Amino acid sequence: MDSSWHLPLPLKEYAMSRVTVYFYSDGWVPIKYCSLQKAILLCHKAKLEGMEILIFPTDLDPNQFSRSFN
Repeated sequence: MDSSWHLPLPLKEYAMSRVTVYFYSDGWVPIKYCSLQKAILLCHKAKLEGMEILIFPTDLDPNQFSRSFN
């Protein structure tokens, strides 16, 4: 997905918050737990490689969320 809309960078106090990085392949697959700051860097690197990864808070399972719409 290519969009000209961008989220602002997180405030400094949230940069070290723990998040989960996911890849979608027939369902959400967690690939890494890391700080929000590192996850943002990973997203930029993945985009340069033509891949898309998404970041979610550790207490949110997107597999549970996506099933609620089926």
